[in-house]
Amino acid sequence: MPANHRAAAFAIIGIVLLPSLVSAKDSLTYEDIFPQDRLLDVQITIPEESWDTLRRQTRYFLQALGAARVHTPPPTPYSYFDASVKIDGVEYPKVAIRKKGFLGSQSSSHPSLKVKLNHVDSEANIGGLTNLTLNNNQQDTSLVSQYLSYKLFNAIGSPAPRCAFAKVTVNGKYLGVYSHVESMRKNVVKRGFGDDTGTLFEGTVVDFYEGWENSFEHKFGDDPKGRARLLKLIEVLNPKDSIPLLEPDAEVRAFVPSDDSIDTTWMSPDFDDSSWIVSRGGAGFETERGYEKHIGENLEFREQLFERRGSIYLRYRFEAADFSKIRELLLGVKLDDGFVAYLNGHRVGSVNGPENPAWDSLATGHGDDRSAVEFQAIAITEHLDKLRKGVNVLAVQGLNARPESSDMLIAAELRGSETKALAGLEEVVDIDAFYRFWAIEGLLGFWDGYSGNRNNFFVYVHPETSKLHFLPWGADSLFMKFSPINRDPSLKQSVKIEGLLANRLYQTKAGRARYRKTLVSILEKHWNEEELLAEADRLEKLLEAAAGEHRRHGRFTSEIERIREFIRTRRAEILEEIADGMPIYTKAPSKPPLIPARETDEEDEDEDEDEDEDVEPAANVWASARQGHVDALEKLIDGGTSVDARDVFGTTALGWAAALGQTRTVEFLIEAGADVNLANLDGVTPLDTALTKLDEEGIELIEDIFDIEVDEKRIAEAKPMIAELLRKRGAKRGKSSKKTDR
Repeated sequence: MPANHRAAAFAIIGIVLLPSLVSAKDSLTYEDIFPQDRLLDVQITIPEESWDTLRRQTRYFLQALGAARVHTPPPTPYSYFDASVKIDGVEYPKVAIRKKGFLGSQSSSHPSLKVKLNHVDSEANIGGLTNLTLNNNQQDTSLVSQYLSYKLFNAIGSPAPRCAFAKVTVNGKYLGVYSHVESMRKNVVKRGFGDDTGTLFEGTVVDFYEGWENSFEHKFGDDPKGRARLLKLIEVLNPKDSIPLLEPDAEVRAFVPSDDSIDTTWMSPDFDDSSWIVSRGGAGFETERGYEKHIGENLEFREQLFERRGSIYLRYRFEAADFSKIRELLLGVKLDDGFVAYLNGHRVGSVNGPENPAWDSLATGHGDDRSAVEFQAIAITEHLDKLRKGVNVLAVQGLNARPESSDMLIAAELRGSETKALAGLEEVVDIDAFYRFWAIEGLLGFWDGYSGNRNNFFVYVHPETSKLHFLPWGADSLFMKFSPINRDPSLKQSVKIEGLLANRLYQTKAGRARYRKTLVSILEKHWNEEELLAEADRLEKLLEAAAGEHRRHGRFTSEIERIREFIRTRRAEILEEIADGMPIYTKAPSKPPLIPARETDEEDEDEDEDEDEDVEPAANVWASARQGHVDALEKLIDGGTSVDARDVFGTTALGWAAALGQTRTVEFLIEAGADVNLANLDGVTPLDTALTKLDEEGIELIEDIFDIEVDEKRIAEAKPMIAELLRKRGAKRGKSSKKTDR
């Protein structure tokens, strides 16, 4: 064939021949394994017995979230197995592989994998990289979340791994399109910070609370020196010099107004409130269950408020003999749904409160039932000059979003601190870098990252400055407006503050302003819709053939379109929300979840080893309920497992059985004494789930997280009967459902 004809032929079929051209190499470079315009061909060969053992190894809730992890990261449940791997035709004959993944990304059919190149030959590497990370995209059927998000993190100067795509085959069986993510090792750190001699820690559902410094997993570098910096940040975020001015159980006077006669005077220090009800504790009402323990004696105002009014007035008197040492002033409020507060007649704080509240005002937004029962700290230091020696009055107007709401709660406390909030923080954390990291997490909707869920992050202690830098990980669930495990309607689009550091910064006026400035800067300089949409189109063409070869990726096209819609609308949504400044958002973060150990856990795990392989062999009542394995449930409950045990989502076995249409399981659990009204962390009861149709997103989430197939038709047919069974036993709808129904 003439040379010009041969060249033309190669031009036509170049894409087909590309893998074989690459395979002509004897070795691979770092650039070779992170291609942007093609998929790696990864072929793994491993003894079948080893593969069966590897893919079934599992991390359980108790192992991952047990109480002991406060003191040390939980041990990995995964073992390495001898194998060989061929990457684009280049063979590495003696490697080791293991399963990887926390909870949501686990799979027994297409597990995420770690490939250890230097398992036998300590010198084996690809451009210095000794470990390959192959993520199964279990929670990302669009396949592109990690690729796009890490690219954006790096573009704004917030160091992140590189990412490419791979077609993964094990023993000749195609597993699907995987994301090949650069392992978080010295290569990433060196590229991002110019120096890899510092200390790196991984954070997995952990945060900077007192006593939690050893929960961070050490990866490399000087452990004691690096951990001392983690401890320093913990000290800054958890100061111990609180000065109580108004205690949580202080005396309070309460009144429900019925007209505007005292609209302008009730908050004055000299107002005569002698006729008001006097008690201690919170005020409001509860028509079902939830707030009754937080409402003080004689402060239950259901008759005056429920379906009639939405406002209540509270007045607290307290003495401040000497406040000269106070540098920070914090107002703590339990609220559902809003409030406006006055200190000695001066307005000092508000959440979901109107600009000019009247006696019949309502909250401008909804509160969150879970956080309502904890005091939300609001910094009001700019009003420190409103304190006066002697008697002071804090006046608080509690606001409900609607009189028809099933509940309402308001309570207040006031405390000072001799240390200015976050004093010394800039000596511990690179603040500019953190704001970039935090803002891009918010922009991309990273609900399972540090600021959204205290998860999927690394912390690097820079050797020159000793300051902490945050890096993202596990970015397979971005480009989402809401967390699939927390659909709280009060959550904001523009910012996430579940991470303690983010939360503390956000409670200051300066912190909110700085976040907004950083977010707007990223939008202006890096959020180019035209380029992002073009990249989504390119990736769809690159991946569609390989994605279509595997049944798991049947939703690939619709998910890519969902990401396009996110890109098209994100700027407008965020700019609208922050038009008048960042929204006031007082939701206090909760400590990372811990599951207390039980004496029967180890015994139960052994007992369950011979169960059907579809049941998680971990004494897991929730998995058994999801899949309708009544025999397994009976064994577990007889063995000591509580019928009302809750998983990390706060969901009981009955809740899962009702959600997935397991009628026989529901009947068994009811007869076993299950509480039919136990709600999950979002306030959703079993009856709520029985009355709610599983939408496509819900089905996808359950299938991906728990690696089970959902029979939509069977569930839809079973749910009416389950709802009737629950109602006969006194089941009620949860408060969260009622708020959503509004």
